[in-house]
Amino acid sequence: MTAVAEFAIPRDAELTSVSLALPAVLPSARRARAFTARALRLWGEREELIDAAVLIVCELATNAIRHGARSPAVYGREGAPGATITLKLAWEPEALHIEVYDGSATLPVQRTAGQDEDCGRGMLIITALAASWTCGPAPEGGKWVRATLSRVTGSAGLRAA
Repeated sequence: MTAVAEFAIPRDAELTSVSLALPAVLPSARRARAFTARALRLWGEREELIDAAVLIVCELATNAIRHGARSPAVYGREGAPGATITLKLAWEPEALHIEVYDGSATLPVQRTAGQDEDCGRGMLIITALAASWTCGPAPEGGKWVRATLSRVTGSAGLRAA
């Protein structure tokens, strides 16, 4: 099922994955966070995992909008007109997979931001919260970035043991 609005997930649906296509504009990060929180609550997830997933979604969506769906020299901080990103949440018994697709083939690189920089910490945050993250080229062009959270309670933090 593909959800097309942040509140389009049926309450009685027994889904193992949902996705949401969004315009590549900064307000879409907020919609992606709301969609994630709602989906995970409907799936009965614990608040600790929801909080981590929402933060990861925010970082991935913002990165996709700022770096993956635009040409910086031409379009500035938001996506090119008509550019989209896609968020996919996949639920498994022991893991939650969060994927964001965008139109750029340039893969993310974890870096260390200087103290005075207001950007550059997103992948570090994801590394701290997720059991793992990976990325790759999408078959239709662009790329995907996936973070995995452990759903197993009792593990150290949210990271897999």
